[in-house]
Parts: sequence; structure tokens; C-alpha cells
Amino acid sequence: MFNIDGHIERLDMLSGQDLPFEDEIKMKIVSGSKKEKMQTSFGFFQRSRNAIMGAADAVRRVASKGGFGDDNRRTEALIITRDGMIWTGCANGSLVQWDGNGNRLQDFQYHSVAVQCLCTFGLRIWVGYASGTVQVLDLEGNLHGGWVAHSSPVIKLAVGAGYVFTLANHGGIRGWNVMSPGPLDNILRSELAGKEFLYTRIENLKILTGTWNVAQGKASQDSLVSWLGSAAGDAGIVVVGLQEVEMGAGVLAMSAAKETVRHIHY
Repeated sequence: MFNIDGHIERLDMLSGQDLPFEDEIKMKIVSGSKKEKMQTSFGFFQRSRNAIMGAADAVRRVASKGGFGDDNRRTEALIITRDGMIWTGCANGSLVQWDGNGNRLQDFQYHSVAVQCLCTFGLRIWVGYASGTVQVLDLEGNLHGGWVAHSSPVIKLAVGAGYVFTLANHGGIRGWNVMSPGPLDNILRSELAGKEFLYTRIENLKILTGTWNVAQGKASQDSLVSWLGSAAGDAGIVVVGLQEVEMGAGVLAMSAAKETVRHIHY
């Protein structure tokens, strides 16, 4: 046990052993009665406790002042744009612009869902959100546009070959023109809408949907025919949802349902 001055206060492990001469020179052993040692040890623990409590209070004060404990303000992404500005995205969806010296310049709030990633190309900033939404801003923070890029969080943005590629949490990757949204978008949209009859075909479909509680037991061929056969013959699309599915049971259940529907259509 050492005190705050670096001197040994207790040396129980070495009692009864001869210390080397070099160790006697390096260490200053505090001798005294057993009562004095206990008092000194108590003082050491008290001083250590006070030091730890003081450090903890200092950390709490700094965290409270800086807002580090607020999860909504937690920084999730960071980039540096071509004009030397630093942009950060927060868990509450806000975007913050900083200068090169770390001074906070502006805050922007265009979406209420957490920012997952940022990237920059030229005069534009791309923002990916946990909702699957992608937004494009200029270097001044003005919103140019946004759209739903994926059905799950956008976790990565990368630029290459004239495209900005988005990676979703489910593994899907999509590429978007670096100029999106651009000045030609509205023109193209109106032209496509005017010629919609050339590339679209409208059909009426009947859809049969139902759910199957797989955990209740294995359905027989007759029960599946009685369940699906009443309407499956007229349905263009049959949708079967499974409940309480264990590992491997879903594949068998869907195979049985598909076989039944195919038999009915034949």
C-alpha cells in the first residue's frame, strides 16, 4: 500500500524476508506502531475517496455544461465540406455547421429522425437518415430536396462514377445521380406523365390474403384446399402470412401452401 507521496505504508508480503540493498535504497518504509499505521492507512483512504469524489463532480459539471448526457444531441456523423466547414448530424435529426476553429455557426432541422451518415460532393451535402430518407443540401444549409431511398436506415453514403450510392441497413444498395435533385427533374416528370399511356398498362387484380398459425399444428392437404380453394381459383395473387413460426417450419408451410394453390389453379 502506497500513500499519495509514493511511500510504502504497508509491506505485509515482505515481512520476515530480507530486502535487497537496492530495494532498501529505493523505498522509504514508514515504521511505527500498529496504531499509527492504521491511522495513516485511514488517512490515505480518506484522501483517495475525496480525490475520487472531486474528480467525479468535475466530470459531472463538464458533462452537464456541454450537454454530453443528452442522447438527442449525440453526434452520429461528421464531414468536412470543400469550403472548410465542418458538418455534424445528431440523433434528433438536426444538422450543425461549424467553422474550422470549432465555433458553432448554424443549426438546421429538416427531419425529426436520427442522422446516420453524411457525405459531400462539390457544392452539395447528402444526408442519410434512420428512416431511410435521403436529403440534399447546399453548402449554405438550404434544402434542395429529399426522398425515401430505402425502407430501412441509410447507414452509409459513398460517391463514385457520377453517382451517390446509399447502403441500407438490410444490405440494399442504390445509386443516385450526383445532380439529384436537378433542374431537369420536373421537366422529365411532366414529360413522362404526359406519355404514361405508352409505357403503362392498367389491369384489375383480385388478391386473396390470409394468415396461418403454424404453431397450432401441421395442416393437411384437405384443410388447405378448403381454406384456399374457395377463392384462390379467381385470385390473381395469393398472399399467405405465417404466425408463430419456428426455425424451418416456415419453409415447409409455404411449400405446402404453394403446392395447394398450384393444384387449385390446375
